[in-house]
Amino acid sequence: MLVSDYVEGRRFDEIKELEQDERDIFGEIVFRFCFGSIYHLQHFNADSHPGNYLLMADGRVAFLDFGMTKRLEKRQIELEQRTLHAAFNDDAEELRDGLAELGFLRDGTTIDVERLLEHVKIVSGWYIRDEKIELSPRYVMKVIEVMSDPRSEFYDLVRQESLPADELMGRRMETGLLAVLAQVSAKRNWHRIMREWLFADPPSTKLGEEEWAYFAERGTSQIPLSDKV
Repeated sequence: MLVSDYVEGRRFDEIKELEQDERDIFGEIVFRFCFGSIYHLQHFNADSHPGNYLLMADGRVAFLDFGMTKRLEKRQIELEQRTLHAAFNDDAEELRDGLAELGFLRDGTTIDVERLLEHVKIVSGWYIRDEKIELSPRYVMKVIEVMSDPRSEFYDLVRQESLPADELMGRRMETGLLAVLAQVSAKRNWHRIMREWLFADPPSTKLGEEEWAYFAERGTSQIPLSDKV
């Protein structure tokens, strides 16, 4: 049985024309939905296409099309927490070990760990750097360049990396999310929001307070940090 409902709201092209503060709030909602569901629910929607959002009249965002989702094992989430913790703290060797255990490195013993850290901090720097960052299409192009362009200074490093099957949909979600946020030029301290899930930091925004109150009321807690974190 297929059950559907009708939702009214502004589509993505209209959202892009809104004032900066409205686009910032929209971007934060989408960011919290995409990443937060991993840590609260161990489940996320991998299709972060801009056509899958409607901004409703009351300020809420309706998320459409759940045809591509993935459930994650607790252990995988803990490994990702460990790896992000290493990147946040400039721990190159721990980052290498975490990426190797997740399956991103073919041979972690031969890789230059400092260059690996530098590469990761460019690709994921928008939520690794502790500062307010306004995302843009130019930033997205830089990320794509260091991930895949043979002319990139990191291309020899990229050839030593791999994309494990269990991580494919997560990387699809993250790349798509970055592109969506860049199209609306969303501006936030994404790092501080991410720390709420990784380090149990207090909510960094009003939306964060609402998010944590929502899950607390329903008795749904985040994945606890691994002992290694």
